[in-house]
Amino acid sequence: MEKLYIKPRKDSPEVILDPVSHNFSIIGVSHPENVTQFYEPVMGWLSKYLEEIKSSPAIIGKEIHFRMFFKYVNSATYKYLINLMQLINEYIIVGIKVSFIWNYEPEDDDMKEAGYELMEYSGTKSNYTIEACYDPI
Repeated sequence: MEKLYIKPRKDSPEVILDPVSHNFSIIGVSHPENVTQFYEPVMGWLSKYLEEIKSSPAIIGKEIHFRMFFKYVNSATYKYLINLMQLINEYIIVGIKVSFIWNYEPEDDDMKEAGYELMEYSGTKSNYTIEACYDPI
């Protein structure tokens, strides 16, 4: 399966989903005009990759590192992130380890809290870390 890369824009984040390195990230600002149009390809890719994992036992046991770092997230995006995390739980169910990192700017207590709430609302079973980050890269 090919890597998914979405270039960042002023209203939407950079998305990198790399099945070779097992490094996934969504970084930036997220308030696209049409949230569904932006996130559906991401959800579609993740669903397709999950099906590939199910049909390829060699992938089972690998670990995916998933990082999110937002400077801003609107409420419509947040709903998609909950759905995304629920989809990631399906990876865990089939035997893929997922380590999840939610980064936030050091003084952004709202974004820090959003990370904890995302983990709680999504019912994630992944190991996760929520930590301040000075550098988005």
